[in-house]
Amino acid sequence: MTTDSTTTSPPLVVDQLAILVRRSLRTSARVPQLLMFSLTMPMAMLVLFSQVFRSVSDSPGFPAGVSYIDFLTPAMLAVSTVMAGTNAGVAAAIDHTNGLHDRFSTLPMSPRLAGVARTINEVLFTLVRGALLVAAALALGFRFHGGVLDAVAALAVLVTLAAAMSALFGRIGDRLRRPDVVQFAGMMIMMPFMFVSGAFAPLSTMPAPMRTIAAANPVAHATDAIRGSVLGTADVSDTTIALATAVTLWAALTFIRRWPWQRSARIGADVLGDAFRAAPEAQR
Repeated sequence: MTTDSTTTSPPLVVDQLAILVRRSLRTSARVPQLLMFSLTMPMAMLVLFSQVFRSVSDSPGFPAGVSYIDFLTPAMLAVSTVMAGTNAGVAAAIDHTNGLHDRFSTLPMSPRLAGVARTINEVLFTLVRGALLVAAALALGFRFHGGVLDAVAALAVLVTLAAAMSALFGRIGDRLRRPDVVQFAGMMIMMPFMFVSGAFAPLSTMPAPMRTIAAANPVAHATDAIRGSVLGTADVSDTTIALATAVTLWAALTFIRRWPWQRSARIGADVLGDAFRAAPEAQR
């Protein structure tokens, strides 16, 4: 009785995933400069933004009785998660550049495991980054106004958002396969996520089209949910929506291997290629 070499038992999958996670963590540790900037840049942005934009708290649409540092810190937790997600895309592109992805494809393991390992790596770094960010915010006067359940809800939203962003940028890295191109593409995608949301100013102060777009932005929902937990005004619906949008994005990027528009583009390219190959034969 033969078995398919591509199928693996659950214990073997766990072992393979553990090996890939250790590899991903070691790879990150081998570039201490990138590690340092990834962990400290959110703190620098927190200090800068909290001083430059603190006058926003004087605007009529700003929540009454809320300091800007308490308003900003939850947003920076979400925004820094998006910014760091580009690391997963660059890591995926490097795996393609050095041939490691091709090596993985020859091994008897699921092709999704490498992406899952990158996601776990980003989630772990998100927790460390979040702890450092909150420590810096405390030094600036930040206070947590919620309870234990609020803290757990905020942490759950942050972790699911990190998984979704890692899957998104990892997919981009798999498609573009060049680290420099992935970085620029990541910046273009990161900016709308960051600014078309209530991260730095209340959505009520923005034009109606931006509020409409923000309704489909998982970072906007995550920011609202984490901010509600921090201020002690958390709504179950806000947390549920934030978790649902992040999980939906992660699941779609993880389990849908090829999108319909990609299949159409591939078919169109094949048809066009056949036409070019047939043209010289017709002339003869």
